[in-house]
Amino acid sequence: PVHRIAAERAAGTVAVVLMQARQEEELAARGRGDFLTDLAEGRVRAGDAPAQARVLGFRPGDGPLLPVVMRVGDALSPAGGWAVLARAVGEELASVGVPVLLGVRPVEGRVPVLVGLRAE
Repeated sequence: PVHRIAAERAAGTVAVVLMQARQEEELAARGRGDFLTDLAEGRVRAGDAPAQARVLGFRPGDGPLLPVVMRVGDALSPAGGWAVLARAVGEELASVGVPVLLGVRPVEGRVPVLVGLRAE
């Protein structure tokens, strides 16, 4: 019985930790979305943008940058959360060596993306 109680308590603690990690991931994705939206709408000075993007994890090469906004309809809202969608798209692009900064704007149903293209 003691082992069972310990396992139940540990399971509860693990669930809380996982939930907090998911919330942190969601907040980070929203923060990147806010930055990309501000950049697109001219609220970020051009001289400040590269440093801010680096802080958010964007490491492009010397090639051109391609801004993209994906629109997700209400019927297609990601079941696992917006951060899960952002992570999946980001991992796919990163797996083929494409630098990407990806955020989310859930209220608007948008996923702003900045992609570093190859200079080839």
